[in-house]
Amino acid sequence: MEPIWYKSWPGDLPRKIDIPATTLPEIVKKYARQFPRREAINFYGKSISYGEFENMTGAFAASLSQMGVTRGDRVCLFMENCPQFIVAIFACWKLGAVAVTANPMFKEDELAHQLNDSGAETIVLLDQLYPVLRKIRDKTSLRNVIITGYKDFLPSSPKLPLHPSLTVPRQYFPDTVELTGLLNNPSPLPQVVIDNDYDLALLQYTSGITGVPKGAMITHANMLFNTVCSALWLRGKRGIHLAVLPLFHVTGLVHSMNMPMYTGGTIILLARYDTEAVVKAIEKFRCTHWISIATMNIAVVNYPDTKKYDLTSLRACVSGGAPIPVEVLKKFKQMTGASLVEGYGLSEAISQVAVNPLDKPRPGSVGIPVLNTDIKITSIADPSREVLLGEMGELWVKGPQVTRGYWRRPEETELFIKDGWLCTGDMARMDQDGYLYIVGRKKELIKASGFSVFPPEVENFLYEHPAVAEVAVVGIPDPYRGESVKAYVVLKREYENKMSESDIINWARQKMAAYKYPRVIEFRPELPKNGSGKILRRLLQEQ
Repeated sequence: MEPIWYKSWPGDLPRKIDIPATTLPEIVKKYARQFPRREAINFYGKSISYGEFENMTGAFAASLSQMGVTRGDRVCLFMENCPQFIVAIFACWKLGAVAVTANPMFKEDELAHQLNDSGAETIVLLDQLYPVLRKIRDKTSLRNVIITGYKDFLPSSPKLPLHPSLTVPRQYFPDTVELTGLLNNPSPLPQVVIDNDYDLALLQYTSGITGVPKGAMITHANMLFNTVCSALWLRGKRGIHLAVLPLFHVTGLVHSMNMPMYTGGTIILLARYDTEAVVKAIEKFRCTHWISIATMNIAVVNYPDTKKYDLTSLRACVSGGAPIPVEVLKKFKQMTGASLVEGYGLSEAISQVAVNPLDKPRPGSVGIPVLNTDIKITSIADPSREVLLGEMGELWVKGPQVTRGYWRRPEETELFIKDGWLCTGDMARMDQDGYLYIVGRKKELIKASGFSVFPPEVENFLYEHPAVAEVAVVGIPDPYRGESVKAYVVLKREYENKMSESDIINWARQKMAAYKYPRVIEFRPELPKNGSGKILRRLLQEQ
């Protein structure tokens, strides 16, 4: 029997495709030969052609090889959006090395965990982030530390407003290697044969379902499938793509970086989100595609000067991270002429699982399953049984994009991936036309500005504070971020009336990434518990 969502299928799209028997760098290499002068990346007015990009990635790959990086080695990329990120990750893939993308908002302990868990011996990072690495460098296995800076690729006269972080003086450090010196290496690359179905392209770290950050193993085949799927679903061929989502995250990586390169398009790259820069970029470069999150869409429609700009070049706009208010969807359509549609994905599936059809989006829904993808919604009480249509249950996903498992965690792989089915931990329902609705998170995962935050990880950090006796973390609605982190704290007796809520927040800000630390603290004399002493987060959430 046909899946129910086929009745809502976009009429011009195939339902299944074969994954190309190649890699993304090989595809881009062909483009560099066919049209070397075509613009691949534009960074605030600094233009990089496909020919120039191919030369840089080849040279950097040769340099990495001479530094001892070989097939299967993990290379950490610790950067905000910049051309160097794209050059570095493509160079890794040319060598068969595995990219480990680290969130540039990480503090020392978070970065150390990812470096040591992955076993990375090489890191490429921005100069501004080196102070974070310096504090924990001797606690890692790093052999190669390669430094770059925004100013290495910024034009002398930027065509868009610069975020303040892009204007700080360039910094240099001892015992590091400058990336720019590695981009003119004429040495030939070693011959590398990549097995698309087996060789890893990425270790994508996610707290996922358990709250312990772990690397989802993403193969070249996983990644290329969803790249091709994105190109077909979003009609991406030869588009001009605004890339402002972080490239270290799967959504930005697949839709704002990989897909434009796969289709021979152009990436209009912004280092960080800034509403003025976004609307100016869309108008100036006539952007056709923009993949975003709800907070960005809300900021654009509420920006008082948006009406001064012509945003009608936009053709395909997809958003995720949190539900988008219907009023925002209407205003966005009025401003751009393009429908803003919602989608759903996760790190373990290298981004999209379901997306709304561009020609018939359904507000409130994350869309229908994409090409080659199957889903089922199972009973919480009995996971072997699927719920009836319209009922809520846990979403399971199966398809070519699903990770083969978690890095060096066979027990967790076996627990959450069963016969190729990924247990997402997300609660969902499906309507009579096959549209999917995400209604909650099975394990209380918090989505703050599109980032995943798991309560136990935040709680573990808060327990390091000497004043904290007990703590429970929940997500609370936030009209801008989707959700914010709130912590209920029981103080140790000796700290009562001596510690303020702002004291805890300021301390946490120094320990955790900006999206992760609690924005709200509430002191309680005690926390609700069950008979076995387990804290009942659910009761706090309901209050």
